[in-house]
Amino acid sequence: MNEHIRLRLLAGSTVVLIILLFMEFMGLFAYPNTRLYALTPYLSSIWMRLITDSASFAAFVIYILLFALYDIKKTGKVERWTLRFVLSLFAGMVVVGVLKVLLGVPRPGEPFLRRALLKADYFAFPSGHATRASILAYSLGKRFPKYRSLWWAYAILVALSRLFLHVHWFSDVLFGLLLGPWVLMLVEATEDLWLPVYNSIMQKLKLGVLRIE
Repeated sequence: MNEHIRLRLLAGSTVVLIILLFMEFMGLFAYPNTRLYALTPYLSSIWMRLITDSASFAAFVIYILLFALYDIKKTGKVERWTLRFVLSLFAGMVVVGVLKVLLGVPRPGEPFLRRALLKADYFAFPSGHATRASILAYSLGKRFPKYRSLWWAYAILVALSRLFLHVHWFSDVLFGLLLGPWVLMLVEATEDLWLPVYNSIMQKLKLGVLRIE
């Protein structure tokens, strides 16, 4: 992708996310959230839980290991794509955790509790599952563009599963789906800053297999 186009997409995504954050902060999602929640049936089948669990943090640790093993088998070292994915995943979870605590939006059916400040995952906004799923979808879409629609169908299914399980509001998953690609685009845009530092650390640790050329 052309660098100019990438920066324009990053800027546009930033504006959209800021607008959604403002709407959430001002309570403008309150009515659509509660209305959609009331209309959404509660589905707790094994398939629904498998879909949602496929975007858990534990599942993503497994994905990272599989991607790294695939790279090493193919080229003898971890590839740039996998490193971007890993950094985006952890950066995304930091952003999600900070926003959960700052906004303090209770999950559906749960009251606000001060003790919940000690556990960021108690809060609803934004959805960590939707964020991770969209990071994966955007990453796979860049590496295997032929199946881009399939990857995004998966991310949307994860977001829907969070709604059908009644553990998130609509605005939670909407923001998460948009946050994932934004984080990865930011990681790509700042690569010239963090990659030399990363490679220097890997060189000092004598982990050549993890160096990115």
